[in-house]
Amino acid sequence: MEQYFVKKVIDQSKFVIDDLESYKHIVKVLRHKVGDTIYLVDSTQTLFVAKISEIDNDASNLTVVVDKDERTTTEMPLGVTIACSLSKKDKVEWITQKATELGAKKIIFFDSKYSIMHWKKNVVEKKLMRLQEIAKNAAQQSKRRLIPDVIYLDKLDKLIEEKEATNLVAYEESAKQGEISQLAQAIQEEPTSIMCTFGPEGGFAFDEVEFLNQNGFLSVGLGPRIMRAETAPMYFLSVLSYKYELTVK
Repeated sequence: MEQYFVKKVIDQSKFVIDDLESYKHIVKVLRHKVGDTIYLVDSTQTLFVAKISEIDNDASNLTVVVDKDERTTTEMPLGVTIACSLSKKDKVEWITQKATELGAKKIIFFDSKYSIMHWKKNVVEKKLMRLQEIAKNAAQQSKRRLIPDVIYLDKLDKLIEEKEATNLVAYEESAKQGEISQLAQAIQEEPTSIMCTFGPEGGFAFDEVEFLNQNGFLSVGLGPRIMRAETAPMYFLSVLSYKYELTVK
């Protein structure tokens, strides 16, 4: 079944979906009828099974009868932030979509010395709206309980204001030197939240890594291979998923 996010708290057995975009997708695109069932996630991240009881095409809304679903949350047990230097438009959108599917709670894009793209102030709001919509659609498709926040920082040093309990910087020179233990050690400590920062296609400048290290970001390698800028965050999220979400029976 499809899942939709609603901005309100669902606290009664009947609920009216009056969001125009959701109404159009449910009624006009997927052509759901009275009696069909969908999932809803409200503003408290609670999942509900919702059966359509009425469709009002004049008012562009639909009424559903809801029942709380007690299944286990799909969210990671720790808050995960990935911070990526700006890449080309299609890569930024791809990172947003896939990071959402893999469980990131926050996605940060920032300018760095070797970034091949730089956003002008007059386009930032429009680009973030587009990325937030991509995150919403990916969260609905992957049955998340929340939509990740997507934010933009025009300077790398502003990352300090976004720090989590544990903070890492993926550094290709660490990988070249054979460093393979720091990431494993960091997640073995089971922090309540974690951030990992990733450089652009050309990598971080040495002084940028030095600045991050001086401000509590630990340099880590991501294995013996050098990855593309858009691949590294997905590797990191997959490692966390294996550590915290998969078990051996």
